[in-house]
Amino acid sequence: MKMPATIKFLCKWIAHPKTTGAVCPSSRFLARKMARGAGNCKGGVVVELGAGTGAVTEYLVKAGLDRDSKLYCIEFDSALCQTLRGKFPTAIIVNDSAENIRKIVGAVDTPKIKAVVSSLPFLSLPKDMGARIIEEIEASLSEGGRFVQYTYNLNRDPLSIGFKSMKHVSTSRVYINIPPARVDVFEKSGK
Repeated sequence: MKMPATIKFLCKWIAHPKTTGAVCPSSRFLARKMARGAGNCKGGVVVELGAGTGAVTEYLVKAGLDRDSKLYCIEFDSALCQTLRGKFPTAIIVNDSAENIRKIVGAVDTPKIKAVVSSLPFLSLPKDMGARIIEEIEASLSEGGRFVQYTYNLNRDPLSIGFKSMKHVSTSRVYINIPPARVDVFEKSGK
């Protein structure tokens, strides 16, 4: 018998609240907003961090990735990776840490990364790990590339995430989610 995604997610959160970061999967409203924030990624590479059960992944695929596009889903939990592989056979599912984006994507695809879409719980990650992930995101995105992140802290200053070469381009709130969330979109600017 298959376990519903919500029950699976709740069990993961109970076992590992600091790395799971949510009590249930993202709503379709939040997932859709995250995918839209990535912009046009046709012909490029999209990297999803913390793909979980695939709520956001589904909308990234529906958003129009074409045959020349690649979707990398980096998930730390090996059981969730198995779930993702079954649901998204065309995506490249990697059981690893978001600290290793460039190593995972490789030298050929790293310059083509058009978007990084993150469901990572930055507020509960150790500060040094969060800083390494932020550095990795900045280093891996191509110029004009986008970073999309959601948070349950609706009032957090988006610039507090710590980017050096990314500009904040938009904030939107999604109230039809448990709990309500805010989506921030950043864009990499040339220096």
